[in-house]
Amino acid sequence: MFVTVVAVLCRLSAASSGSCIEEIVTDSNMTPEISMMQCAIGAQAPLAKWMGEHPIYHANWRLERYKCVPGHYEIKGHA
Repeated sequence: MFVTVVAVLCRLSAASSGSCIEEIVTDSNMTPEISMMQCAIGAQAPLAKWMGEHPIYHANWRLERYKCVPGHYEIKGHA
């Protein structure tokens, strides 16, 4: 089954409250060994690493939540 990992990221600053976006972190094309079970159980550590290495989201953003979506996912804009 094709799986897409989607992070919902929100700005830390108080002036930007409610400013959250969705970002596709990975999917089965980029990480072939990912399954729904692996995503649901073990995605937190890889997401933290992804955020720490990302040029935009490593500072002033927090991971609000993430979701494991079956199939291809289209970002809907603000979360």
